[in-house]
Amino acid sequence: MTGTWSLIRLVLRRDRVLLPVWIVISALLPASIASSTAGLYADQAAREAFAAASMSNPAQLAMRGVIYDAGVGGLTAWTLGSSLALIGGLVSVLLVVRHTRAEEETGRRELLSSGVVGRHAPLAAALAVVPAANLLLGLLSVPGLVATGLPAGSSLLFGLSVAGGGCAFAAVAAVTAQLTASSGTARGLAIGVGGLMFALRAVADSGGVAWPAWLSPFGWARLTRAYADDQWWVLGLFVVFVAVLAAGAFALSVRRDVAGGLLPTRQGPAAGTLRGAFGLAGRLHRGSLAGFAIGFGLLGALLGLSARGLDTQLATPQFRDLAAVIGGSGARVSDVFFTFVMYVLSQLVTGAALVSALRARGEEAAGRADLLLSAPVGRLRWALSHLAFAVAGPALLLAVLGAAAGLAYDGGVLRVAGATLAYLPAVWTVVGIATLAFGVLPRLAAAVSWTALGVFLVVDLLAEFRLVSGVVLDVSPFVHVPALLLDGAASPVAPLAALTAVAGALAVAGLALVRRRDLTPA
Repeated sequence: MTGTWSLIRLVLRRDRVLLPVWIVISALLPASIASSTAGLYADQAAREAFAAASMSNPAQLAMRGVIYDAGVGGLTAWTLGSSLALIGGLVSVLLVVRHTRAEEETGRRELLSSGVVGRHAPLAAALAVVPAANLLLGLLSVPGLVATGLPAGSSLLFGLSVAGGGCAFAAVAAVTAQLTASSGTARGLAIGVGGLMFALRAVADSGGVAWPAWLSPFGWARLTRAYADDQWWVLGLFVVFVAVLAAGAFALSVRRDVAGGLLPTRQGPAAGTLRGAFGLAGRLHRGSLAGFAIGFGLLGALLGLSARGLDTQLATPQFRDLAAVIGGSGARVSDVFFTFVMYVLSQLVTGAALVSALRARGEEAAGRADLLLSAPVGRLRWALSHLAFAVAGPALLLAVLGAAAGLAYDGGVLRVAGATLAYLPAVWTVVGIATLAFGVLPRLAAAVSWTALGVFLVVDLLAEFRLVSGVVLDVSPFVHVPALLLDGAASPVAPLAALTAVAGALAVAGLALVRRRDLTPA
């Protein structure tokens, strides 16, 4: 552990902008939602009517879980419990991988290790800063909640449950960083685990089977029942989960070489199978793409099975009205369920697409692009070879997700897969942002791209409670995707074409800038 404190200070210095922005915005959000909830529903009767309608909505159950109390505090915890845990988990994954696996991938870890730095110090520093940031976020949210009139004890429990979600996925990322030699693959594996955990909670809350929620940190964040009966003991599950995974990460780190991973990197033949830059890119991307495809296929099948019977189980007048508003008079309960869940999962697919879009930057930072471009390979062809997989990859993942969900649900493979693919232009828009950042600010490309996705997640969350509108709401490409396309009606072409055009313009601009700038090392 020698040198851990010095590395903690280095991490804090490198993230001196990102950490405060994330902590402050996330800490202020609960008080804002609590105040908005109190203003929107004048009395307890109105809040109970809203809670009853939401509990009959399978999409709301899948996204946020069960409402344990219809008061202002209970509705605030229901609104933000899973959402803040999801955002905190995503940020935690990115930060832990950034300060562990990415440091080894770029060679900086070897430079640090040549000084007075112990083997466990980098991992210890990351696991000290990121969980501490999550805990600080949770604690800072308490004064604002108390100021709105909510109980201090329940507010503290809510803040700690949100922090527990971020800490849990920091530990997950610590493990995945030991498994693979690629920072992109480590992020992808951790995000895939996050998607599976979210699906377990969604299935438990919307499918009538409670036990899967106890397997997921997202489920624990809600099972603390803040503002209802305050189950403090559930926080112990976070502690055990983090402790076990952190101990496992340290144990795994001594079983591998620096800059290596426990999962073997397949070495290809020296000649005969790689056909140019695109062949090399295919070799680099195929492993992570195959893993994502399998994961999203299983996730889609799980969601399809959970949606069976919803048309009869939740055929309440309130939800029929909601389904009619969103999808027309013939819309089914299960269609609305798929609409909301696919909306969330499309953002997870976007995370997988960013892993592919930023692979070229990883090759450049590691110095491998210099070697490749010293051969008769142009910069444009090299950049396009990686961009092609960032464009085709999410199309494959969305198609697999929708096809598996449709097959498990009612056999409507083409119907559900087609609706899922409607989110593809929104995903491509984020890929276009990553490509532009790669051309303009290569060293900050990853930070800019993942921050953009995080901003879109926050905007979408705020939009649901009408806290943002107009130009701010239009910032997120996901809000421009038509709401429901499962009824067989023709998809509105204009918004999808506009998103595709924006994505194309961003990508073209980024590629043009890549041709004109110098190669930039890490």
